Amino acid sequence: MDFQAFIFCGKGYNLAPFTQTKGDTGVSKALLPVANRHMIEYVLDWCEQANFKEINIVADNEEIDVIHEALSSYMKIRESQYEILAKTLAPHHSQHLRKPVPIQFIATKGETTGAILQRELLSKITGDFVLLPCDFITDIPPQIFIDQYRNKDPDNLAMSVSYRNTFENIDKKQLDFSYTVYSENEDSVKQPVLLDVYSKKDVENSKYLQIRTHLLWRYPNASVSKKLLNSFVYFCSYELVELLTEESKLSFTSETESEEFEDDTVTSESHRQVIKPTPFRKRNKLVKDPINCCKSLAKVFRDLGRRSWQHSAPRETIGVFILPSLGCFIRSNVLSAYMEANRYMLRMKASMLAAQGAPAIGNSAVGADSVVGAECSISEKTSVKLSVLGKNCKIGKRCRIVGCVILDGVEIDDECILENAVIGNFTKIGKKCKLTNSYVEGSYIVNSRTVLKGETLTHIFIEESEDTSDSLESSEEEDTSEYSDDYDDEFEDDGLFER
Repeated sequence: MDFQAFIFCGKGYNLAPFTQTKGDTGVSKALLPVANRHMIEYVLDWCEQANFKEINIVADNEEIDVIHEALSSYMKIRESQYEILAKTLAPHHSQHLRKPVPIQFIATKGETTGAILQRELLSKITGDFVLLPCDFITDIPPQIFIDQYRNKDPDNLAMSVSYRNTFENIDKKQLDFSYTVYSENEDSVKQPVLLDVYSKKDVENSKYLQIRTHLLWRYPNASVSKKLLNSFVYFCSYELVELLTEESKLSFTSETESEEFEDDTVTSESHRQVIKPTPFRKRNKLVKDPINCCKSLAKVFRDLGRRSWQHSAPRETIGVFILPSLGCFIRSNVLSAYMEANRYMLRMKASMLAAQGAPAIGNSAVGADSVVGAECSISEKTSVKLSVLGKNCKIGKRCRIVGCVILDGVEIDDECILENAVIGNFTKIGKKCKLTNSYVEGSYIVNSRTVLKGETLTHIFIEESEDTSDSLESSEEEDTSEYSDDYDDEFEDDGLFER
């Protein structure tokens, strides 16, 4: 089963001030480094293991060229590795070779991921497809996801993936927990299905969790969990394209097909190529319900899950796959999770290099659980533990750096102590500073003897207009509260009548 993969590169409002949300001090979210690698490269490696037939990177017009240029070295390494393997295995074992999956870059003008999918991506989809974020790291092989999707029920249009937070150091207040309603189907052979999602903010405002009566009639054994997180991973069947296609385009396509079939030169084989049903899927008549896609993908699939029970006649369902707790899955979509993703990769490196001991640079001690970028200078009597140092960093004498992420071009003067801090690009920190659990925006100058704990240092942009700040706040609200729209506004009845 061949999939087309679409990787969405968001703005990363929750990773400010290190993403390029204002000014020029940040970088694109997809290019934010995790253990000195672009975070999107981990997603591309995962897609390479999955053997998808095509990988598409979807980003804003202003960022797509920057991402393409930054990934040029990654793609060159893939090509060179393939050439080396081809020379090594040829000619007797060439059948085991597989060319690197082609990577395409799609520039978009859409404001929401749902609108981008409906208006710009559906026309490019030719079969089953998968939607992915650019910020996840996992040790769960993609074949687990694919096998779960292959075993889906015939009436499932897609499979949504959820996970539980397994990292204690991630700030729970930053995570976007929501109330997920799903049916486990324990007494049935059917897979669990997604029924509804309520934001934590809406439940706290209304003081209670409102579940529709018709949902309980259709699924009386439904479960509610407030510990599940949305992974933004969706495996979708091709039939979803027909359902989400706008009415104007759908009517135009049907008229074009009817005109083609009036010609005797068009055979039934060409008609089957147009439909392209999912293999082993008993194709039923798909009811074309209006779906509002001018929102995030999380809300689109929430509405698709509601569609399965809010009508009097049965509709197709959306499956839900809860990742096993034995595996690791983490999204770097908030700052605390971003730091924990770096530490996770550092621990993986330390476990592989445990037999070699801690390397040393000059008279300084750099732990085996740390990564130091190219052309970094570390002075004597400085210790670096469980930290990441970017390129061209200069660390002074008698400094102690523990559990930190330090980006490129940072200068740290003598006798500084940094613990659990993220330091932006080209920042300068004066002598005898102590930063604990703090974030410093790029190009910031920290004066000598500064003591900070739990603070965020950012630049002040006086020239920013009120309209710009309002739009930024609305974008942040959209990013942090995926399910914040009012539930009652969308339902005027209890779903007992056909619409």
